[in-house]
Amino acid sequence: MGKMDKYLIIIVTYNRKMLLEECVTNALGQTIPADKIVIVNNASTDGTQEYLQTDFFKNDKFRIIHCKENIGGAGGFYRGMKAALNYDVDWLLVIDDDAILETDYTEKIFAVLQDQKDYRAAAGIVMTDGYIDKHHRRNLSKYGMILKTINDKFYKKTSFACDIASFCGMMIRTELVKKIGLPHAEYFIFHDDTEYSLRILKYSKFLVVSDAILNHKTKIAVEKNPRRYTWKDYYEIRNKIFYIKEHGNIFDIVINSLEIFTHKVFRNCLFAIIKRDDYDWKYEKETTYKAIRDGIKGKKYIEVEKR
Repeated sequence: MGKMDKYLIIIVTYNRKMLLEECVTNALGQTIPADKIVIVNNASTDGTQEYLQTDFFKNDKFRIIHCKENIGGAGGFYRGMKAALNYDVDWLLVIDDDAILETDYTEKIFAVLQDQKDYRAAAGIVMTDGYIDKHHRRNLSKYGMILKTINDKFYKKTSFACDIASFCGMMIRTELVKKIGLPHAEYFIFHDDTEYSLRILKYSKFLVVSDAILNHKTKIAVEKNPRRYTWKDYYEIRNKIFYIKEHGNIFDIVINSLEIFTHKVFRNCLFAIIKRDDYDWKYEKETTYKAIRDGIKGKKYIEVEKR
């Protein structure tokens, strides 16, 4: 990064007005100020729209986009990045409304990029409840495109490279976004950032800077084992099939098909047969079959759901 490099922050929000207020405050408080902040409001109904219409946002620093319906995180990042390409900036930083940047987040990343100029994508560390959430920065297995957790020892380094980053604090050079295109809006939620990372990976790994901290204001889920499905599992399964088909080879498809069969289809059918937890597991079976069917057929409609 040169001294004159400029960057823009994209925030996608849905019905989390109080978190959004904190997110905006920290985005504005960066020690290296953003040239622009684009906020995509995903048809919120909790007063977010009214908040974003106050005089505070009526200046050249902000671009506010109000969606007519909830198009999910994937749709929100699509809209935000599309708008961002109209501005003269060198980097795009993307976050959700619950991603609270420490004030020196971008300063720490840009300082390391000074000596690592070949990277065209970067990210900091995601902290949740005081712990590093390793799901946000991962590597790919040599075979099968399986996502792997990064060993603790790498987080003790000043920086390290990874293959996959979530949209929670991802930074991308604008010229690379123009080359690879925008995120797939039709993913709605889940794996939209995984798929986008795979496109980025064709040109650059992610430079992860260990001192650049993002506090993810969410709770680490403590779920009953075996876990029951929610509506989000449909997108998790379907979208995984989408990105494996788009970016994988025949070997990757076979490996992931076996993984889905073992951990989704067989699991739910077995639990249904033995009536695990005195429950018929009907919803899980139907969700899995629908997701697999739509993934194979390439059905990419956007369902308006509550996040």
